[in-house]
Amino acid sequence: MPTPPAEGSSSPILGPSPAQQPTGAWGTPPATLPPRRRPVVVILAVLLMVPSIVTWLIAGFAFFRAMLRSEGDGLGRFLVVCIGAGGLGIALLVVLLGSLGMLMAWVGDSAEGLAVPAGFTFGLFVVVIVVLLVQGKLSYHPTMVTPLVVGGLAGVSLALIKSPPARAWFTGRRR
Repeated sequence: MPTPPAEGSSSPILGPSPAQQPTGAWGTPPATLPPRRRPVVVILAVLLMVPSIVTWLIAGFAFFRAMLRSEGDGLGRFLVVCIGAGGLGIALLVVLLGSLGMLMAWVGDSAEGLAVPAGFTFGLFVVVIVVLLVQGKLSYHPTMVTPLVVGGLAGVSLALIKSPPARAWFTGRRR
């Protein structure tokens, strides 16, 4: 009759015994992996930034196109086109930062990558609303719906990415 395997040894049929710990490289215990499941707040924050990114992209090209079609000649037209190119450049920068921030948040690298473009978009939204309120010019126009919705979604995304579950998940991913 065969003898049972000694404590800490491996049985050819059953694998390692419970007393034997699996080891990583050079005999060290393996590092514990961070939780793989991302919180719902991070998923929502990333998805709520998609309309903002698309709107910045469309608005940048629309602004540049409007500046190209402006009237004028000589130096004045050149300056207007340069202003349009500057506006397009800022919009493309926000699109780039937003896209990279969404990727960083989705992977779990950092919340700051998404917080910067969301904060910028929400900040512009707040400034415009405050200026309109101070001037007493706040009235409904159909063209105001898109900026209001996009600014509001960016604000919600910013709040979600700064929420305690999201912060805990990002902190757990950094270890």
